[in-house]
Amino acid sequence: MRSGTPSQRRPPAEWRFCREGDVWTVAYEGRVVRLKHTKGMHYLAQLLRHPGRQFHVAELAGPVGWQRAVRGHDGSCERTRKAVTNRIRQGVARVGTAHPELGLHFRNAVHTGTLCSYTPDRLAPWCFEPLL
Repeated sequence: MRSGTPSQRRPPAEWRFCREGDVWTVAYEGRVVRLKHTKGMHYLAQLLRHPGRQFHVAELAGPVGWQRAVRGHDGSCERTRKAVTNRIRQGVARVGTAHPELGLHFRNAVHTGTLCSYTPDRLAPWCFEPLL
């Protein structure tokens, strides 16, 4: 199946954001799309798993991000912030191209900066398990 094309399966009722190899299956409001894996999609999944929680960009970037943050004085933390922010924004844009309603939801609920978060305006019933 091409990246970003709607699934032929009957869409699930719940919201779904799960990785299946190199593809993310994303379901929202009765529509399912599949998108190629990127770091931005991985960062989005981390935020969606913990609505309302703020993550420092170094947490999202992993061990390399923490090493840069600890060194700190050479601008590495700022580079990590820019890289993570750009990847999240690119992920949101890719989702929005394939699924405009979900893209709008993410543009309103995903916040980036030194601290990143997902703060939806309503309960976020995300499921992270693959479709059966």
